[in-house]
Amino acid sequence: MMYRLLCELYGEENVVVVETKDYRHNAPRVVAQTVRCLLTCRDVFVSLSRNGRKAFFPLLSFAARHLHTRVYHNLIGGWLAQDLEECPQQVSYLNDFRVNWVESHQLVGKLEELGVGNAEFLPNFKYLDGTEVPESRYYGPGYRFCTFSRVQELKGIGDAMDTVEKLCSEGLDCCLDVYGPIDPSYKEEFETALSRCVHAEYKGCVAPEKSVQAIASYDALLFPTKWKPEGIPGTIIDALAAGVPVIAAKWQYYDEMLEDGVTGFGYGFGNNELLADEIKKFIELGNGANELRKGCLARAVAYSPEAVSDVVAAAVDGERLRD
Repeated sequence: MMYRLLCELYGEENVVVVETKDYRHNAPRVVAQTVRCLLTCRDVFVSLSRNGRKAFFPLLSFAARHLHTRVYHNLIGGWLAQDLEECPQQVSYLNDFRVNWVESHQLVGKLEELGVGNAEFLPNFKYLDGTEVPESRYYGPGYRFCTFSRVQELKGIGDAMDTVEKLCSEGLDCCLDVYGPIDPSYKEEFETALSRCVHAEYKGCVAPEKSVQAIASYDALLFPTKWKPEGIPGTIIDALAAGVPVIAAKWQYYDEMLEDGVTGFGYGFGNNELLADEIKKFIELGNGANELRKGCLARAVAYSPEAVSDVVAAAVDGERLRD
């Protein structure tokens, strides 16, 4: 999404890409691309995983100090503070960059406490690609729920399946579709769960550009995550953009993205036994769930390209003027 935004702002012909995926196994290509980037670009945007940061941050810090490269670090997720506690030397690298954009206001504060003086909030964002989402729809029996994330135990997929099965046994008419890549270590357990949960079905993976379209056909998204380092999940942005209310465990950044009774319902993190009660609360709304739908669509504006384009352009163009 950031690549697309930069192409729109500055022209695709002016954006050089360094693909760092599997960099250890593609070292010659990655080195060549990196050298080309640093020799031809004054402005460098970087989004790296935890291991990638360890490998590339020292190089980018050197470029910032000695080549006067303007480095804009666009962090995905909420894992950086924990990394700095384990590797405090990375603080100096981050302070060499022009800005460290993070997706959470809480994380800005945590980084400042750890000595990072240039952390700023920049929301995650998503292009809708012309997907039209009506403001209202019919909600009634035959409720269709989905999960849209990695399929693993810590995402609470099994809990979602068991909960829907329990509700069906109580006479509620509902089903669950599961989307996402299956974690190999969870495959056997997941297949066993599918065999006993007759009202759940695995739907495979959906391309990122089709995610909003896929989620839009459901009544609500279930997000019973049990992963403590959960950051700013893209699936929540997808649901908001699709006007689909979210029923979720209140992970650490829940209140920054969602609001009880406005975008859906939440319950205490680590208490997935409460998921059933929140689903019942949602079902009891009937067509009143259209108010939640409107709340989701209104909240989605904060995660649109328009919400970040001016910030990005101001940062880059402002630095160019100062230089």
